[in-house]
Amino acid sequence: MIPLVVPPLHGTSVLVTRPVRQAVSLVNHIQRLGGQALSFPVIDIEPVPAVAEREYDLVVFVSVNAVEHGSHLIVRNSTTRIAAIGKATAAALSAIDIKVDITPNAEANSEALLAHPDIASSQCARVLIVRGNGGRTLLQESFTALGAQVDVLEVYRRSLPVVDAVALRDLEMRWEAGDIDVVTATSVATLTHLVTLLGDMAPRLLRTTPLLVASQRIRQAALALQLEGDIVVAGGADDDSLLGALCYWRTRGRVRS
Repeated sequence: MIPLVVPPLHGTSVLVTRPVRQAVSLVNHIQRLGGQALSFPVIDIEPVPAVAEREYDLVVFVSVNAVEHGSHLIVRNSTTRIAAIGKATAAALSAIDIKVDITPNAEANSEALLAHPDIASSQCARVLIVRGNGGRTLLQESFTALGAQVDVLEVYRRSLPVVDAVALRDLEMRWEAGDIDVVTATSVATLTHLVTLLGDMAPRLLRTTPLLVASQRIRQAALALQLEGDIVVAGGADDDSLLGALCYWRTRGRVRS
């Protein structure tokens, strides 16, 4: 008899909190791996007017949304280098035929990018950082400290979506019935928006629910909120990193049980 192969996410229900357009791919992958995915976007991405009028030695894209809303604005020449904050951002650039010169080898964050040897050894007089409204300032401060002239191009804003009361009640009922096994959080804003949208329900629903996060920084934010469930840290916010960490966590749990 041929043994049955159990999909790695069989019986696992995942709350996917990504913005609508970015959630589709992850939802499909989870379902193909035998899991159930419930899309509950906690961030709306809105483009904002922006203009980049000069050429730069280095252009840094800090997210997939920065690529979507800012890639058409940048002015490049033959020596302009392109950096991506992580694999998901690099893939978004490659998909529109923009060659990526620098991507972190470790986690997808500012610290990992700044530690890249090509950043440390490069001499960039003019640097452009393409990001969302209100992003971290570490990149800007670090490049400035290296003597570069740094401009920031904010091409989108993150806003709190309007959630229908019926949909929120349905989520609460499913969660309380044990139908949510793990929640994704691919940014600190994702986590804080989720807490805001859940309101008074947040402490009860989130306190012991496992979290799948995209970086140690998000893990620290979860700990600061006194969340006590498993925190699974992926190597980045791209689908492969999230799914790999999720499958490993789920398989490890089955072995232990």
